[in-house]
Formats: sequence, structure tokens, C-alpha cells
Amino acid sequence: MEARFFYNTVVREYKCWLLQEQTDGFEVNLLEGDSSDDTYRDMIHAFVELIRARKWLGWIEGILKYRYYYTDQQEINRILEIGREFEDECPRGIALPPVLDRLRATVENEVEERDNLAFDELVVTCLQSLHEPLIEYTGYLIDEYKQEESYQLLLDSWRCRVQYRDTGVRRLHLLDDGELHYYHDEGNPISPSETELYLKQYPDESVNDLPKSWSVTAALVHAPDELVIYSDKKTDSTLELLMNIFEEKAAWRALAEFPFEMS
Repeated sequence: MEARFFYNTVVREYKCWLLQEQTDGFEVNLLEGDSSDDTYRDMIHAFVELIRARKWLGWIEGILKYRYYYTDQQEINRILEIGREFEDECPRGIALPPVLDRLRATVENEVEERDNLAFDELVVTCLQSLHEPLIEYTGYLIDEYKQEESYQLLLDSWRCRVQYRDTGVRRLHLLDDGELHYYHDEGNPISPSETELYLKQYPDESVNDLPKSWSVTAALVHAPDELVIYSDKKTDSTLELLMNIFEEKAAWRALAEFPFEMS
């Protein structure tokens, strides 16, 4: 299976490789007479892709279990998913250990120095070279998971507040006209002083320290029985967050349906 994966990888762009089936497996050879300058590059790329596909997440899972002592498979699976996401796009502001660069450099060194290269031996060499930086890399995945977990707990606490905290506010209207503006059901805008008053009357650890200028804060503090959002934007992160928090208590309307005069 590894040989066939290797073969499929190296022949994506170049047709100078031949896969030969043997009684005990497969053999991949460069076609006779082909002296392509890209031969080593093809091999290095194929080996790196093969290791990432067959071994990479298994290495990380081993570190999670035997270095960081994770036992819950659901948690392990989520951290591995974060690892896949990091490979696709690393979050801004995070300086990850250059493990993939180290992997490529190790493979390149092994390919250039050996006439014959067994895949299992290459895997062992790569793991030895990557072990310490991969432990550090896995630590970053765990940190991201913990932040995600903490954020989810915070979301749950906000949902709990808007679902069960009775502030006496029946309905709020949220207008998105480039900025977000909250209105009482009677049509008058909500002032910052009103939000501060409600925060004092209905204190909650989940909202006490929120920035007063954050466009979500007023909705969480007033915790209305219904939040009506007027916007023509379909993919606004703030509005999506409010819909996520208020769930069935939130309703979406077109901007033209806003019932009051805009202030």
C-alpha cells in the first residue's frame, strides 16, 4: 500500500517511474534511460506525502497518549482535527515549531545519502529527528484545544444567561446599518448607561468583564426574551455569534423590515 501511494504521488506530474509488483510487495523504479533532474525532488516529495498520510497523525496521537497522558478518544480526535486544520492554515500570531520543514530536510538527507532506502527505516529516522519538536508542536495543538474548550464553556454560560435570566426585557431590535445599534421595542435606542444599569441589577460572571463597546455586550446584558436582527449580511461573524447564543430566541429580518426610524 505504501509503495502504491508513493507511486501515485510521483507520477502525478512526471511519468518516469514504474511500479512493479513482487511476490512480497512492490518495487518502484526510475525508468531506464531517464535521468530527469527532478528525480530526487519527486522522491522527496513522495516520501514526505507518504509519511504525512500514513504516520503523521499516528505520531501525534502517540505523543498525546504517552507524553501528555490523554485517554479520552473524543478529545484526542478533536486535537488531531486541529492538527489537520493547522496543516491547512496556521492561525495568525502562532509561531509553530518548523516540524514539516524538519521532516522534509530529514527525508532529503536520507534520500541523497542512500542508494537503497527502506520505508520503515526512513520512518524511524524521521521520528527520531522530529520527536522533540513534534512534542512541542503537539503542545500547541493542545493549547488551541483548551482555548476552544474554554470558549465553548463561555458560549454555554452566555446561552444559559439569555435563556434563563429574567431581566424583564421582552424584545430588542438590532439594526445593522454598517454599525450595530440596539433599540427597545418602543423604538428608542439603548444607551450605554442603560446597559450599565442592567449589568448592576443582573450581575453575572460571564458578562461582568465584557468590554462595554463590544457590539455583543448589550444583547448579553439585557438578555431579552427575543432578539430581532435586521441585516442583509449573510456571513457576519458578530451576527452569527448572536444567532448562535440566542438560538430560538433570535430572529433574522431583512434590513428593509426595520420598523423604526433610524437614528
